[in-house]
Amino acid sequence: MTNATSPTRRGLSRRQFLKIAGVAGATTVPLAFGYRWVADDSANLPNTRSPYARDPGWAVTDAPILVVVNNRVEHPFGAYLAEILRAEGLNCFRITRLAALDREMLARCALVIVSAGAWTRAESDRFSAYVANGGKLIALRPEASALFGVEQAAGVRAETNLKIESRYASGMNSPLQIHAAADSYRVTSAEIVARLTDDVGTRGDFPAVTLNRFGKGQAALWAFDLAQSIAYTRQGNPQWANQERDGREGIRAVDAFVGWMDLKRCEIPQADEQMRLFSRLINEMLTDVLPLPRVWYFPSQMDALLIATGDAHQAPAEAVEQVLARVESFGGRMSIYYTPGFWNGWRRGVFKVGGADALALFGGRWVEPTPTQVAQWRARGHEFGFHPYVEEGLENGARRYWQEFSTHGYAPVAPTVRTHRILWTGWVETARVQAGFGIRMNLDYYHYGTAFQRASGDWAYGYFTGSGVPMKFVDEQGRVLDILQQATQLVDEHLMKMPWGGGWANLTGDAAAHIARAAIDRALRDAPAALGAQFHVDPFAAGGDFAANATRFLDGTLAYAASRGMPIWNAEHWLRWSDTRHDAAFENLVWDATARRLAFQVTSRAAADVTMEILVPAQFNARRVARVEMDGAMVNTRARAVSGAEFAAIAMMAGTHRVVAMYE
Repeated sequence: MTNATSPTRRGLSRRQFLKIAGVAGATTVPLAFGYRWVADDSANLPNTRSPYARDPGWAVTDAPILVVVNNRVEHPFGAYLAEILRAEGLNCFRITRLAALDREMLARCALVIVSAGAWTRAESDRFSAYVANGGKLIALRPEASALFGVEQAAGVRAETNLKIESRYASGMNSPLQIHAAADSYRVTSAEIVARLTDDVGTRGDFPAVTLNRFGKGQAALWAFDLAQSIAYTRQGNPQWANQERDGREGIRAVDAFVGWMDLKRCEIPQADEQMRLFSRLINEMLTDVLPLPRVWYFPSQMDALLIATGDAHQAPAEAVEQVLARVESFGGRMSIYYTPGFWNGWRRGVFKVGGADALALFGGRWVEPTPTQVAQWRARGHEFGFHPYVEEGLENGARRYWQEFSTHGYAPVAPTVRTHRILWTGWVETARVQAGFGIRMNLDYYHYGTAFQRASGDWAYGYFTGSGVPMKFVDEQGRVLDILQQATQLVDEHLMKMPWGGGWANLTGDAAAHIARAAIDRALRDAPAALGAQFHVDPFAAGGDFAANATRFLDGTLAYAASRGMPIWNAEHWLRWSDTRHDAAFENLVWDATARRLAFQVTSRAAADVTMEILVPAQFNARRVARVEMDGAMVNTRARAVSGAEFAAIAMMAGTHRVVAMYE
């Protein structure tokens, strides 16, 4: 591929382009009188709330899995283990702190997961007794002992890799980066599930994951803090927060990934692969206890998903309509992140009462959408959200653009967002502020710029966050934020030249669509993924070659997704579904070994447009599923493979349902 030169040398900067093309005289700088008028309108300010997710305590006392958080470590990521389980659809756990754990609580659980951190002698004895009596235990960075079938070796490794042993590997079996310190152990009796290796997978002397039989039970060991490694893989290096590292003016989330992600392995969702190993290990350990149900990553019968989004900077309504109509022609719906111009009070009043016809006198075809048009787009299933500029400060910028968006008559502000120029503050400070404003999904982790150019000069594509699934952010202290991270992997302004420059890969619209088609194939073939796509509205407003290339990229991507059966959703719909899946719970789970009968209740918030797919193991103790009932009626199942294991999939609407699976 061609090595693109700096976009600012080949054309106008984005800021220059928007200034010149300012809509009907509306620029990114507010008129003084107009801004005072807006600022006094407190009704248009966002209502702040706690940015943190609710207490992760799980109310289901009979859940088979117990997560134990060790809060004695300086920065505990133990609560994030709950988010990993939810990401894997294992919504059948409860969570407690190590200090509150007692023998009675242990006795009620089939499997216990303990976060990283030292144990007291009494705690160690308690866990040993639990496993010896038939319990299952997974521990992160525990002290070596006979319980785990390992002994301590000298040395702690930083920034190493793991390679999954063939028995536990599924699909892609490349070495995976570990972004956490890994202890050295020597195996005495344990089975090695994965090894610590170099970046090409050379067989290592020390294990990364082990499984050991102890008494009547089993104990698994992770040589590193999996929760921390997943967080650092997805969110970048916290030590590089607020550092300019990609050579492009402006600090973005991607700056924390420069030199952090291995561009040779960008096509591999490395965080997801480690989480799937984690869930497979859980299933393996419970094979003699009970068949464990889970929730599939996507709605019923979907193998992957395309999230269509488009930023628009004071773009005319006709350009927005053109893009939305094209998306609809492929059966899709889209999120528009819109930046309106700053207007003074009288102009806004004319706009709101007179609409486009009145303002056409001032701007010709450059007429921004009216509130009526926005309402119509939403009624057709599209999302229309704000696109804040934060150059003046993160919180001030978000408030100011929230106000302007609302006073244009575009309220309510949508629950998903992408920041202008994808500027980012802190490790997760941007996400924290947005969560405090009630924003629930962020799309600022954005595949753009020199960070993705390999030493050979070609460009890497794929999963720079190591993931194709959304998860909630976690902060430096291990506190989970109530906002989901959804990456944007397919970015038009990285692939093609835009009116303001861009186009690092310097591709035509057809070549850019080829990159998108390859990403769709990977998501469907190798690992489930929700692919975020950016289709700017601005090139359609600019016309000429920009519009022609943008059309070929948009049509080529969406046509291929539709041909492969990949649904095209907007981010708000994806958020609503993701929230439903995240909060779903398996309750009253009972395995009757004599009758070979698994029964459980699935409880989720009822939503008319949300379907889920519940998976039960297709085989348990050499017996296969013979019949599945939901709410007393027999239902059809379809085969589904996850992490090398086979499942029977059941489609259901959101709500509360009773499921019974009978094994031959």
